[in-house]
Amino acid sequence: MVVEINNVKQQEHKRCKYCLGTGYLACARCSTTGSLVLTEPVSTLNGGDRPLSTPKTERCSNCLGSGKVMCPTCLCTGMAMASEHDPRIDPFD
Repeated sequence: MVVEINNVKQQEHKRCKYCLGTGYLACARCSTTGSLVLTEPVSTLNGGDRPLSTPKTERCSNCLGSGKVMCPTCLCTGMAMASEHDPRIDPFD
């Protein structure tokens, strides 16, 4: 039991500080909803008595509707620092 507790404590130090080890951050553009509300300006000069139309929504182009984006610090690994052995890092780029 003591060994397991020590392992957990060691792994906590290796986790990414920004995403807390998940590999993803909340999308700031849509506030994790996955969709954007498209608003139209309200005109009160001509036709101010008309009811407002219902707002239209579209899928967030930043997170593609998932509500989360890749953590740029750990490259979705969840580790504090992506190592040179990560296959997603191309050394010849």
